[in-house]
Amino acid sequence: MRFEVGNLQLFGLDLASLAQRFRVAMTDIIPAGLVECFVRPAPVVEAVIELDQLKFIRHYLNKQSAVITLPRSEMELAADAVLKADLLRDVKESQVQLHALLPDALVMRKRITLPRVARHNLRTMVSYQIARLTPFSADQVFFDVLELSASHADQQTIEVEFVAALKTQVQPWIDQIERLTGLTVARLTIEPTEQTLKPHAINLFAQQRTRNAWWLRLNRNSALVFAFLVLLLVTAVVPVIKLHTLVLERKTEIRALTASVADLQEKRETLDHDLVALNYVLAQRASNRTLTIIIDELTRLVPDEIFINSVSLDGQALAISGMGTGVVDLIELLNSSPLFEDARFTASITRSREGQDIFTASMQLSPALGDQQ
Repeated sequence: MRFEVGNLQLFGLDLASLAQRFRVAMTDIIPAGLVECFVRPAPVVEAVIELDQLKFIRHYLNKQSAVITLPRSEMELAADAVLKADLLRDVKESQVQLHALLPDALVMRKRITLPRVARHNLRTMVSYQIARLTPFSADQVFFDVLELSASHADQQTIEVEFVAALKTQVQPWIDQIERLTGLTVARLTIEPTEQTLKPHAINLFAQQRTRNAWWLRLNRNSALVFAFLVLLLVTAVVPVIKLHTLVLERKTEIRALTASVADLQEKRETLDHDLVALNYVLAQRASNRTLTIIIDELTRLVPDEIFINSVSLDGQALAISGMGTGVVDLIELLNSSPLFEDARFTASITRSREGQDIFTASMQLSPALGDQQ
């Protein structure tokens, strides 16, 4: 990629030339009068240059009015920007276009034939021939090139009109116009004549010298088009936004559901662990049915004041030990059970420091226990 002053190339492509051709192509594509449907014409002040006077004509709201005519002898005596207030009446300075119209006496014309391939770069092609077409060089004249007729694909050449004016003759008029009006001359064109087919398309400056603030002159049609485009954009964007919002809501629900599933999975694992422990207890209880019946019977017989610390079963012999109050009545309670027989203390009863009786007893299991199993 290479950058030069006035030249921009990318991989050998002249981007400036491509941009110029694009602008020309867009100008050719846009139908005539389409721009006027959406943009109001700019207020135009024409400074008509005549050999002995300068005439100002104002075009505004499709009306034409002559502002003033100054003889050449009075121009030097007039103050700077003396005409500015009259020219800008009811309009903004940024919207006014000041055009200088040259008389036919100051203009050089010539019709020439060029190759058709040059139609998108007429000024550049003709600028190399100015020394041949006129007695002057390219930097001594203001010039423009206008294609006279539409070009057809089967034509190899096109006919153009070369229009030029000597700078030494025109520049003093331009300076005088800008001094009197306080404005910048935007276009340098020529007076319409029978010889000139499209005088409004000629600009000897090559391009407009002031900014064309077209956005300040948009009419109601532009507002309707803008509203339509906004409505179209809203119509296209709202479903996308709605769908995006719906997707976000679904993602939020999925995240909440995932967290809930994880919590349920954790609870399930806890319940499975508790179930394993419970099944183990039930299995152990089922495998030790006799001991379970004995413990249940002791729980029913032994008063709340007596606490059993240990239970030992050896065949049909059952030994228990514990402490409490009212221990002397325990043997009678045990013998009253259909499951026990021959209950007795196997050691003497002793008393602890807390006043509790410590005992050890033994008994035999009765045959009735086998029937209950």
